[in-house]
Amino acid sequence: MSELEEYQRRITAAMDRMAKGLDQLNAAPAEPDEDIVQALEDERQANAQLTDRVKTLKESHQDELTALRDQMEFNNDRVTQLDMDVQRLRQANEQLSAACEQLRLANAEGLADPKLIDTAVIAELESLRATRAIEMAEIDAVLTALAPLVEDGEPEPEAPAEDDRAEEEPKSGGAD
Repeated sequence: MSELEEYQRRITAAMDRMAKGLDQLNAAPAEPDEDIVQALEDERQANAQLTDRVKTLKESHQDELTALRDQMEFNNDRVTQLDMDVQRLRQANEQLSAACEQLRLANAEGLADPKLIDTAVIAELESLRATRAIEMAEIDAVLTALAPLVEDGEPEPEAPAEDDRAEEEPKSGGAD
């Protein structure tokens, strides 16, 4: 039996050691490694910065998208107006051509009809008005396209130097 008692004593001693080890583990929780804590904090800051950056980019993208949609709507309105002006010009030119043809035929027959002359002049005037409307629309389109460039790169006006002003003033001579 002594062998059995020896085994029992050894098992009891091992269980006591395990109980003490568990008590030590429960009593003093391990403190986290400072390097790991710092790395975790750095990653949290980087994540927060990236989140803010994504939010800023989304807002910027939305603003740009809204501006582009507004510009597209504005351009569509302008194209519609320009198309109407072109149609008006075509119609006026057709009227002018017809009036000129009638006037040419009447002139060939030796019949100078004032009504035909008036019709031709009115058609020509309408053609000129339509042409002017198209030219104004084209100029407006160019100015609209250039406006952002002028606003962004508008240089500061330079004040003329004193020497420049002196050169511009007329010099009075003794020949007056």
